[in-house]
Parts: sequence; structure tokens; C-alpha cells
Amino acid sequence: MVQNINNRSKRILFVCPYPPNIAAGQRLKFEPHFNVLKREGYDIKQSCFMNQRLWHIAYKPGHYTEKIIWTIKGFIERVILLLTLPKYDTVYIFMNVFPFGPAILERLFRKIARRIIYDIEDNIISKELNDERRVINLLKSQEKYKFLIKTADVVITSTPALSKRCNQISASDKSIFIPPTLDDKRFVPRASSTPKEKLTIGWTGTFSSKSYLDIVLPYLEALYKERNFKMKIIGNFEMDNPVLDLEVVQWNKDDEVQQLQDIDIGLYPLSQDDWVSGKSGLKAMQYMSIGIPAVCTAAGHVVNIIDDGVDGILVFEESKWTETLKDLIDNETKRKVVGENARKKFLSKYSIESISKYYLKALG
Repeated sequence: MVQNINNRSKRILFVCPYPPNIAAGQRLKFEPHFNVLKREGYDIKQSCFMNQRLWHIAYKPGHYTEKIIWTIKGFIERVILLLTLPKYDTVYIFMNVFPFGPAILERLFRKIARRIIYDIEDNIISKELNDERRVINLLKSQEKYKFLIKTADVVITSTPALSKRCNQISASDKSIFIPPTLDDKRFVPRASSTPKEKLTIGWTGTFSSKSYLDIVLPYLEALYKERNFKMKIIGNFEMDNPVLDLEVVQWNKDDEVQQLQDIDIGLYPLSQDDWVSGKSGLKAMQYMSIGIPAVCTAAGHVVNIIDDGVDGILVFEESKWTETLKDLIDNETKRKVVGENARKKFLSKYSIESISKYYLKALG
């Protein structure tokens, strides 16, 4: 058997909740490395619980019958997938095998799979629930996350703090932190520096992270009384604001880089809680990749990413948001220098080339 494995490509099954190239936790984490893994001789298959239709309706109100049907279909496909596990050298599980209920399928996967890598994002083992998804979270069991943390051969986490917590749960040192990844050939600064009529402050995210955007809105409204700017939101929801000059665009993969390039200052507000300790700082990296200043709450892992005042800006007190943004609006040179430094750091630490080696090491 060993000789047979050595004479062929190693087979890896990626078990994911979301369709390919859509959810940030997949498309800006391990999915960008598939081509590198294939060049290194790995044979990759990806099995996604959600299809495109379920993803489209999953977080929208209504559609209950259709949601139930697609969920049952996904469960059946996961059961059938069990039969194929012996042919894979490694099963890479992102978040869960099945999103609801106890760790039944997860236990069966562990029993059958030769080797399991478990990839956990955000602090989903926190006792503090994400308010935007409180009802959904109540349908999920922390038992399955802890089971996978304890029994996986390798655990990949989104922050060093979460890695430490997982090692405590597993009573081992098998957890490793791997940063998010963006394609540095695709995420690039805008080519033209043509003067704009208005400076643009921007935020990108989904409805599930909108509560963080709400933190900074009062300070943006106060700022708008003193400075002229456009506020751009890139997301998957609609909103309005009677005070701000607001533009809301719907995210899509084909246009996301161009949408980001329209921003001059990127916002990454966060709350100060245990849940945030598992956030990877991905928004900050998106802004850094296109060479603009990321202005971030000094919370969670982002404090390890940004050197304050050099390649980004950290806001240590919530009341300082207006003052901090006003300073950047008034200082074009500072915006330019911080943005250039941010791009350099991104290329040196968070590009595909920089991160692929960590996945190759984890896969063995």
C-alpha cells in the first residue's frame, strides 16, 4: 500500500461548506493554493455542501422549503462521500462536514479517513455568539468543532490566539496558524492616479459582518459634517443613510478588485470581544493588497498584521475614529506612503508565493 501511494500523486479531498471561489474563508484562504499543490503533484478534489442555489438563498429570509430540500440533499451527498474516503491520503475539512446537529458525520469521517486536516476560521468555539447569526448558531453544536480539533492530525487556524486555544482543547501542539492569501497578480493597486472629484472611504463585507460597520457609522456621519467624501460599501445587502453620500454595490467575484480599487481609505472596524480574537484580518489584507491605508480597530489579530502609522492605521479608542480619518483625508502624502508600505508588506508576507509553503508543510 505504501509503495502504491509513493508511485502516484497524493490524493486530497477538500470538504467545504460553500461553493468554490465565493466565500472569503475558502477563496482567500486555501483555494488560491490549489494550482501550487497540483504542480507539486497533489491530486485535488473539492466537495462542497452548498450548491450555487443554496448559497444564493441561504442567508435570505423565506425560501424555507427549498432550503430544507437542499440541506437534505447535501446531507445525503455527505453520506455517499463516506464511501470514497479510503481512496484519499488526506481529507481536509473546512469548518465542518455537515453544518447542523451533533458530530455524527464528523465521527464517521474520522473513523474512515486515513488522515484529517481540520481548518477552523473565526472563533466558532467562543461562548460569545455572533449576533447577526444567533439563531443559526443555536442550531449548531460546538461538540463537532471540539471533536475535530481533538481528533484531527493537523489543525489550521485563522489566528495565533485561536491556534493556542485549539492546542489547549486538544492537549497537543498540532495546531498551526496560516494567514489568509490573496492572488498578488490579481489584487493590485489601481493603475491610474487620476484625481477624483471626491475621496472615497470604503468597507467590504457581508450582512453577517454588518454589525461591525454599524460601529463606525456615527463617526462617519460626524466626519461628513466637516469633510467632503463618498462612502462606498461593497457587500451582499442593501442599505441607505440619510446623512452620508453613500454608494452601495453588490459584491461579485469578477468585479471585486475594481470595486476595491475605487477606495482611497479602507475601513476595518471591530468589536472588542472573544469572537474577534479568531478573525484573521482579511479585510485589512485586501486593502493592503491594492495599496491603500487600512484603518482598523486595534483588536484581534490585525494588531499583528499592521505596524501602526507605517503600513496601516490602528484605532485604539472608538471615539478616535473621526479624528483618525480626518487626518488621513487631509494628508495625501501620508495616504500614499502608508499605502505603498502596505503593498510591500502584503507582497512579502501574504502573497500566494509567501503562504503556499505552509500548506505544503501541513499536507506533508
